[in-house]
Amino acid sequence: MKELIRLLNGRERRTLGVLAAASILALLALVFVAAAEMRNYRRADASARTLAADLVKAEAARDEAGNEARRWEEAGRDLEKLRKERFYDETREIRALRLDLERIFGEAGIRVSKIAYRYSDMEKGKMKKVVAGFAFGGTYGGLKRFLSVIERSPKFLTIERIDFPNTDQETGALQLKIELAAYYAM
Repeated sequence: MKELIRLLNGRERRTLGVLAAASILALLALVFVAAAEMRNYRRADASARTLAADLVKAEAARDEAGNEARRWEEAGRDLEKLRKERFYDETREIRALRLDLERIFGEAGIRVSKIAYRYSDMEKGKMKKVVAGFAFGGTYGGLKRFLSVIERSPKFLTIERIDFPNTDQETGALQLKIELAAYYAM
């Protein structure tokens, strides 16, 4: 290599030196630019990874919110179904309740001549309760049958109260005062 450089004249040596210095400067500039771009790449990669993790969390939160919204919609449908199937309709007033009571008494095999109705509002006007009071005369088996028919009733009916004013110990006949509650959804 030294022999080749000796063959060059002064001007060619200077030109070669300038070219070598320019090449070294260009190489150094390339190294600095490449290092800066690597730092930028690493920052962008870390940012992209963070954003991807945030995206996964956001998608999971969106899916959970969607599932919860579907559960609330289903609960709303269930409440509407419950309101239609289990509660009495206020627009039909007491007629439906009277028909159901006649059916219940018929299935249980008991006779009731007089029914007293008592009305009350519940939950700030969202529901109305009607209590039907009547006298029951019969045996323990008849009472069990009556309670069984009420349990199987598709409407939401509850026994509010049973009073035992008189029981014949010899025959086992019961004389009861029963209060049966029905609910109207508004």
